[in-house]
Amino acid sequence: GNVILFPMMRTIIRIFAVSLLMMAAYPSFGQSGNGGKSGVVLGSEIMPKDTTKEHRFTNRLIAPKGEWQCGLSVMYADFNSDNLDYMLVLNGVSAKASMLRIAPEAAYTFKDNHAIGVRFQYTKAGGMLDGLTADLLGNMSLPVENIGGTTLSMGANVFQRTYVGIDKRGRFGIFWDYILGYTRSKTQFSASDGTYSLKEKGLLSFAPGVVYFPMNNLSIQACISLAELSYNKVTAYESGLVSGTRTAWKAQASLNVLNLNFGLTIHL
Repeated sequence: GNVILFPMMRTIIRIFAVSLLMMAAYPSFGQSGNGGKSGVVLGSEIMPKDTTKEHRFTNRLIAPKGEWQCGLSVMYADFNSDNLDYMLVLNGVSAKASMLRIAPEAAYTFKDNHAIGVRFQYTKAGGMLDGLTADLLGNMSLPVENIGGTTLSMGANVFQRTYVGIDKRGRFGIFWDYILGYTRSKTQFSASDGTYSLKEKGLLSFAPGVVYFPMNNLSIQACISLAELSYNKVTAYESGLVSGTRTAWKAQASLNVLNLNFGLTIHL
């Protein structure tokens, strides 16, 4: 299938365009790495606690202590099955799906290049299978059509972020988040009447990323969740009554494009 990420790329281009306009209109916002807050030199070297040991890299300042951060991350993906006809078993596949995830967040830098924050997340995912024929080696055909589903999810988490500044101007760096969160979601299928499921999920995850500061007060970042440990409870309902419950622990480490997020943060 195709996962279309072009809307996110257009968003990033718009962010860069707005950043350039703000830098032109308000030069103080686009000052060099040596012009941050009073007494703060962005891009300066952060000295390690133990100076007797040899360190292979230099960590430079990009998020000074006492800074507040307000941000928003977005993920949108669209899938269609137009190019799946080459499959040997499935014929006449007509399916489409989309997912939108929006996550506002706020954080406080309690130490140079170290921040702690909270994030709220809303996710909507939906799909429709208009038609599919399973041809089992010519012996039996199983037609499926007009099946769709929608999932709505709300969640909240706390995270601890560690930055590593790379360049001397304090513009570019990497970071990683340790995340502790809770999510509640509801999934309902269009072909069913009064049947749905509720899922509760508690999770601990690890998400690295990259960050770029076009201005001292504005950053753009991209991150992806690589590892997750979660406890899941799924309750199925039929005609308003509980029809079944399942609980499970799950640990996974994967590189999934649907776990990719692009964000914009204002630093105060």
